[in-house]
Amino acid sequence: MTKCKMKLRFSGGKHSAGKTLAIATGLLLAAACGAGDEGAGEGNDGGTAGDGGADRADGAVTETVTLSGRVMAPSGEFPISGALVYFTTVTPDPIPTGVYDYECDDMQGKPHTLSNADGTWSIDVPVGSWSIVTRKGNFRRIRNLEVMTGMDPAVPEVETTLPGATTGDGLDTIPTFGVVKTSPDLTYNLLGKFGMGQVNGSGELIEGSEQFDIYADSGGGAYPHTSALFDSQSVLNSYQMIYLPCFSSSVGVAFVNDHVDMLRNYVSAGGRIYNSCTVSLWSESAFPDYIDFFQGDTTNKFDIGRRTNSAYQTTGDVLDDGLSAWLSVVTSEAPNSVPFRNGYVTIDATSEVDDGHGLEEDNGVVKPYTWVEDNGLYPGSPLMVTYNYDAGKVFYSVYETSEGSPTMTPQELVLLYVILEVGVCENIDDIID
Repeated sequence: MTKCKMKLRFSGGKHSAGKTLAIATGLLLAAACGAGDEGAGEGNDGGTAGDGGADRADGAVTETVTLSGRVMAPSGEFPISGALVYFTTVTPDPIPTGVYDYECDDMQGKPHTLSNADGTWSIDVPVGSWSIVTRKGNFRRIRNLEVMTGMDPAVPEVETTLPGATTGDGLDTIPTFGVVKTSPDLTYNLLGKFGMGQVNGSGELIEGSEQFDIYADSGGGAYPHTSALFDSQSVLNSYQMIYLPCFSSSVGVAFVNDHVDMLRNYVSAGGRIYNSCTVSLWSESAFPDYIDFFQGDTTNKFDIGRRTNSAYQTTGDVLDDGLSAWLSVVTSEAPNSVPFRNGYVTIDATSEVDDGHGLEEDNGVVKPYTWVEDNGLYPGSPLMVTYNYDAGKVFYSVYETSEGSPTMTPQELVLLYVILEVGVCENIDDIID
C-alpha cells in the first residue's frame, strides 16, 4: 500500500490567498492519503475532511457531519483570523515552554481548516469521538467532542476561543512572553485587552493579573529590571517571544551592543522579537542587514532612523491581504488609509540578503516582509516589517501605542494581528513521501 505523509506549515508573512490554497491542497492530500495507509505515523485518525462521507479501510463509508463555529480572542471581543482548527483522536504533544523550531502540526488524517477573516470555520467530520483543537501560534485549546448524526452542527464559541492562560491539564496553552513594561509603547496593556490579563475601565493592565512575565525599564516596583531578561541565554530562551518596545533604553547602548550574540542566538533557535519606534537599536544591532533606516544605521545610539523629535501622524496602506480582510471585520477603517499616530522613526527601504539565514523555501535568502506602507506623510516608507532568521522571526514597527483607550485602536489592532502572525509556523511546500 502506498505510504503517504503530509505536513502543512503556515506563514505569518504571506497573503491569505496563499493560505487558502495551502488548506485546499491539504484537504485533497488528506483525502488522497486515506485512513488506512501504512506507516502514517501520528495523526492517522481514521477520518478526513470530505463532503458527506469518508472511505474506511474496509470499503465502508463513514457518515460525516458538517460542523461550524468561530474562533474568538481570549477576551471574547473580536474574532481570530487564520487559526488552525482540526479534529484528532490522538492527544497532541505538549507545546514547549521556551524557544524551539516550530514546525506545523501534521495534518495527515485530521479534518482541518483555517478560520476565515471573521473567525468562522466549517469542517466535515466523521461520526465518532474526537478532540477539537484550535491553535494560533502557541495559543492552543483542546476540547473533547462527540460527533453524532443529527447533532447541532454549531460548535459553541467557547470551545474554540483562544485561551488567555495556561492550565495544568494541558487543555489550554498560551505562549511564554517576556514583556518590557515601559512608556510610551504600552504593549502590556495591549496584551491585557487581548485577554491575557485584566484591564480597568481605561484599558490599563491591572498589575498582577497578567499571564506573561513583565520586566521594567525603570521604576518597575516588584518587577525585575529589563537587564534581568538578559541574565543568561537560558533566561532569554525561556520565552517564545520578547517585547522590546519604545522607550526601553535605560539599560544603555553599551548593554545592548554587549548582548548582540545573545539576541541573535535567541532568534536563531526560534525566538520572536517585537521591537518598536525609537529603540530600534535592539533589533538593528543584532540584525543590521535587513532594514535600512532613515539617515544611516549607526549602532551608537538607540533611536536609529529617528526623523523628528515630535510625534508624527500619518496613514498607512495595508499590503497584506489577510490583515486587510480582518480589519474590514473588526474596524470601520479603510485598509488603504489606516490612521497611525505617535511615529518618530522612518524606514528608507528593506533589503533581501542571501546569507543563509532565510527560509529553506527561499534558498536561505532573508526576505523582509512589509505589512503596512506609509501613504501619507512619508509615502512608500514601510511602517511594519517582519523577517525570518533561521528558526525565529523579528518584528519591527516604527510607531508606538501611547494612546490610552479601553478598546483597541486601529493601529493596536494592526499591531496585534502581526504579533499573532509572527507566532505561527512557516509556510513551505507540502511534503509527500
